[in-house]
Amino acid sequence: MKKKVLVFSAVVLVAVFLISTFAFGASAAKDIKAYYKNIKIKVNGKIINVGDTEPFIYNERTYVPIRLVSEALDKVVEWDNNQNMVIINDKSPSELSQQLAAKDAQIQNLTYQNSLLQGKVIELQKTIDELESEKKKVEDKKEDADEYIEDYLYDEYSEWRDIEFDFNVKESKGDFILTIKFDRSDFKSEWNKLTESKIVDWLEDIYDFIEDEFPDAGFEGTIYDTDEKEDLVEFEESKGKIKARFYDYDYDNDYDELEDDLNYYFGSGLSTYHKDFGKLKADIEVDEYDYDDEVYITIIVDTSRYGDEWEDVRDTVAADDWLYDIIEYAYDELDDFAIYGHVENSKGKTEATFECSSSGRIKINWK
Repeated sequence: MKKKVLVFSAVVLVAVFLISTFAFGASAAKDIKAYYKNIKIKVNGKIINVGDTEPFIYNERTYVPIRLVSEALDKVVEWDNNQNMVIINDKSPSELSQQLAAKDAQIQNLTYQNSLLQGKVIELQKTIDELESEKKKVEDKKEDADEYIEDYLYDEYSEWRDIEFDFNVKESKGDFILTIKFDRSDFKSEWNKLTESKIVDWLEDIYDFIEDEFPDAGFEGTIYDTDEKEDLVEFEESKGKIKARFYDYDYDNDYDELEDDLNYYFGSGLSTYHKDFGKLKADIEVDEYDYDDEVYITIIVDTSRYGDEWEDVRDTVAADDWLYDIIEYAYDELDDFAIYGHVENSKGKTEATFECSSSGRIKINWK
């Protein structure tokens, strides 16, 4: 590096700088040539910042700032103007204690700040891990969307209304095609108890799940009878609602099983309600009514052979109990159907009428 030359008064040098041996000149001013070589000062392995008091070379000796060096060595520097003297002493114990206390306080503060930052780092890492886990789930779900939906449907809907279903899901251009399969011959009675509205509600529950998981996906499909190998219901989503078309949704007025049960339990052996029933018998018929979720029950009392017994029990608490049991049994089997009906004698005369709302409220009126 090119040397820099500075000329200034020697009396200033004596007051401010230290050379290898202390020497004080007379109190007189003279010009000198000093050389700057970007000299650095290292004290106990640490480079100190010289600021605007850069060391220089004069007469082949290096001059450094005495105050800067002394304080770096933890000394106290004073200037005695009367004696033109630089005084350098060790720091007093109290000053050292204050310095130590200040350093301890600084260390404690930095330690506390570090603990706060470490806590935040742990929290942030936990959040990152959770987000990474959620991201992986979303990626896996997107990659195997059809399997993901199938697994969920098996867990939640494989058995509904006592019918066992199988599910097949296919993804096509971001939309889902669902085939719901079951053997109608094995679940004919259970299937016939269902109304169109209940099936649509069920399909909407399934669609709600798919829409929550895949908001932009379309949804359509069929309910398929594996016995007859035909579609029973075709459905699709339109503006957030399920539209369904029922091809072979045939109630077929087929309530034979319910009729058999009612006649078995309530067509004879009625003396358990009251001894006056004696051997009274009745024939019970079940038919569809005005709507899909309504049935009509006709109870024909055999008054041709048991007229006296009937006269003894009609319009009594025992007869009410008998009718209530018939209606409640049918209501439980039909799963919230509305029930209407009447009791007639062997000549076709109506003895009583009754009804049960879809909520289960029963009314009986004797003629």
